[in-house]
Amino acid sequence: MAEDEDKERTVKDWVKLILPRVLRAAIWGFLMGGEMLIPLLMMPEIGGIFQEFLPMKYGGFTSFLAIFVGFEVAIQLFRRTIIQYALGMGRAMVSSVIMVLMTNGGVMDFAISSFQGAPLPGGVAILFTIDFRVILAIFLLLSLLSIVKNLLQAVDFLSEKAEEPVIPPEIP
Repeated sequence: MAEDEDKERTVKDWVKLILPRVLRAAIWGFLMGGEMLIPLLMMPEIGGIFQEFLPMKYGGFTSFLAIFVGFEVAIQLFRRTIIQYALGMGRAMVSSVIMVLMTNGGVMDFAISSFQGAPLPGGVAILFTIDFRVILAIFLLLSLLSIVKNLLQAVDFLSEKAEEPVIPPEIP
């Protein structure tokens, strides 16, 4: 058994170790939003439609989605390590900050000055104000709960690692 630990890993061993992680990360990244990135990047006018409904001052919808796909891929790559939980906490924090910035603190204003491409008569604009601070507060509480959950899972992971028996190598 000690001989196996002393033997250096070959390229074939590394491929067997890394390839399943990369494939899993690619599949999860695709399922968690990557399928939306493909048409958004291929047809920018679709991204413009989302930009009308989600007015983001700090970046477009595509970059917002790419951040979450990137987090998911990184979490899957570092699965079964402590980094997985740190990335989960980071994802919850980033999503909270982005939601507060994107929604202007829970109050969004929409101005409509044209309908079906034609301007409204008399140059009038209709202003809609949506106040959903309560919904944003619930979202922030759920994000906080996600941070606490990841923190507790990290503590549990470390405690399980500490309880694993350590067999020192035999001295000849």
